[in-house]
Amino acid sequence: MNKEIFPTEPSEDGFFYQSEEEKNSGILTKIYDNGSEVKHLELKDGRKASVRKLKGRDFVETKKRMQNDPAGDFETINMSVATTIEGKQQPPEFYLDDLFQDDYAKLMIAFSSLNF
Repeated sequence: MNKEIFPTEPSEDGFFYQSEEEKNSGILTKIYDNGSEVKHLELKDGRKASVRKLKGRDFVETKKRMQNDPAGDFETINMSVATTIEGKQQPPEFYLDDLFQDDYAKLMIAFSSLNF
């Protein structure tokens, strides 16, 4: 039996599986020529999510959001800056209140592998 090698070869549109864990979770990665990276995945209800690699300016946005919500969770706020669901940004509360744990964890896997 041949063991699959990761990262996998990119598809025609440039997406590939970074690791076995990400393949098992259905998380696809694309690296652009400018070094930017994005991960695409599907939530349990079929909605499409996109998570991007953050830039320095995003830290300023996260800091602003933390000032507005001092009790907010840094990772969730940061993830909300990096993530779109069906092409739309969602507030941090969406990830904590509206998503089930398995979808939240899947997004956090994608976010963490790009940004930490």
